[in-house]
Amino acid sequence: MTDRLRALVDTMLPGGEGFPSGSAANVPEWLPGHSRFGPVVAGFLDALPGEFEHMSSSERTDVLSALEADDPQRFNEVVIAVYSAYYNRPGVLRAIESACGYKAVPPQPGGYELPPFDESILAVPKSRPPSWCDPGEEGGSP
Repeated sequence: MTDRLRALVDTMLPGGEGFPSGSAANVPEWLPGHSRFGPVVAGFLDALPGEFEHMSSSERTDVLSALEADDPQRFNEVVIAVYSAYYNRPGVLRAIESACGYKAVPPQPGGYELPPFDESILAVPKSRPPSWCDPGEEGGSP
């Protein structure tokens, strides 16, 4: 299964221009253990032809294009899984930093510094009466 997953990932993310391929970024090692994405990808791997990992890159691309046309929703789930794994890998983040010139970090909690929150922007909403019903009141309305 690892060779098949590696072939899938490298077909979708071949790398280049300073970016590692999907397998060079260790996506095939990370995906199977992920609670949300692992099962999505495992199910998709079963839909691939038995010789998928031995096909040329263009043949694998053709297979994936056909699977995308047959079941676009399922294919989209695999794209989200593979790309989510890829764009969180340290080597890819370093490539983004190098290519774009900014630090590739999550916005919070360890990322960019934000100004202190200005509570005054809540003055108008706080001055309005509640727009919800108390579930403890019978037939209550706002």
